[in-house]
Amino acid sequence: MSGATFGRKAAGGDAAMAAHRAAFLAAERARADRPAGDREEGWRAPHGSGPVLVRERSLGTAYLLWFFLGGFGAHRFYLGCPNSGLAQALLLPLSWMLILSGALWTFLPLILGGLWILSDLFVIPSLRRQANERLRQNAIGSVFA
Repeated sequence: MSGATFGRKAAGGDAAMAAHRAAFLAAERARADRPAGDREEGWRAPHGSGPVLVRERSLGTAYLLWFFLGGFGAHRFYLGCPNSGLAQALLLPLSWMLILSGALWTFLPLILGGLWILSDLFVIPSLRRQANERLRQNAIGSVFA
């Protein structure tokens, strides 16, 4: 049994098989050498076409972090808002340092920070939706890009 006809009945002569193999290998090399952006779109699953397994942010965890560590902005860090989480984390010790300085107006940052943290009670569900949407977008981008 020759290598040209292995697995195929009446596959033709060796020259025909060699030409077919050479054409196939040339097409594969040309496809592999193209940049990722130039490849055909047929091999990639379209956005939202199948299930994407993403570990979503939990609303219960966000509320627990808000209740126990809200003054430090832990719930905002958890929900993917590091800038506002850092602002909340810095606002609490800064407010207490101002209060210890003794001026009466220094209670204002503490009151405003407390109102901000209290308002997060109502904002956390929308922050969670946005965080989960970002997670889904990043998962699709890293899997199919």
